[in-house]
Amino acid sequence: MVWWLQVSNCRLGGSRRKTLRHAAVVALVLTACGACAPLPRYEPRAARSSLGCMRNALEAQRPLPEQDSQAHCLAAGLIARHCSITEAWLASVAKEVADLFGPGNAEWRDLDADGRGIRCARSATDDASLRACCRSSDAP
Repeated sequence: MVWWLQVSNCRLGGSRRKTLRHAAVVALVLTACGACAPLPRYEPRAARSSLGCMRNALEAQRPLPEQDSQAHCLAAGLIARHCSITEAWLASVAKEVADLFGPGNAEWRDLDADGRGIRCARSATDDASLRACCRSSDAP
């Protein structure tokens, strides 16, 4: 990477600002390439598209728990396990934005529960252990 920056710097006529901008764009593209990488597991991805994957991951575990924080925990955890962590956060934030402008109640507590679900998904070996983790980590 250092060699590339030196070559870019020479090619751009010594313009450090352009070189740094170029390096930032490359770093952003490389980060985006790995953003939808799934957690290590043996199951295939639930669907090709992000939205399809999220829907399929949740449909497999219907019904979700009655308690709101457990439902958020399990939903985010399932999306993280069967799709990716990035898609789980995307779904979590999108749900709260929809609640903010729609009929629901947008709450930080819901995002905390989603974060617990994603942490549970990292250690869960299957959906049953994810469900148990969300039940046990639920704060009163």
